[in-house]
Amino acid sequence: MTIKEREMILNLTYLELAEKFKNEPQKVIKFLQDEQKKDVSNDTEYIIEKMITSFMIIIRDYYLEDDSFNELLIEFIYDKKHHKHEDLAFLLEKKHSPKLINRVYDLAVMELDYKKEDEFFNIARKCTYALGYTNTPKAKEKLELLVKNENELIREYAIKQLNRHDFTDKDVEEQD
Repeated sequence: MTIKEREMILNLTYLELAEKFKNEPQKVIKFLQDEQKKDVSNDTEYIIEKMITSFMIIIRDYYLEDDSFNELLIEFIYDKKHHKHEDLAFLLEKKHSPKLINRVYDLAVMELDYKKEDEFFNIARKCTYALGYTNTPKAKEKLELLVKNENELIREYAIKQLNRHDFTDKDVEEQD
């Protein structure tokens, strides 16, 4: 991708991005993979915001079960250079993929310096929703672990999801 193409993509609005890539979701994934590999320390928050927008396009408009998309999402979950983990938790909630159950749990309990400002533990809340919507026995196991969490709010979020779902959907092989 040329510098000019990259700049053009970064300056598009959500609707423009959706229109441009509506028939080519793999190009969005390729763009995101290329961006994630770069050292964008000056523009990290802006780039990640665009990436989140692109993720939303992929999930909302294409709902890809593409492993390359999952791999990229996993990389961002564990990347502590940004403060967009709540947005990633929202994406996981929308995707509710059985392949990502362990990653959702990891994000729910991940130690992030900036999370101390999150008095309602929104990342963990969104992760409990993702596990609930996934509705598999493995998701139930992770919620049961969260019920044992030392944080009262996280325990309540997990209990709420355990009471909402029957967890009878089939598990699929976990993505490593």
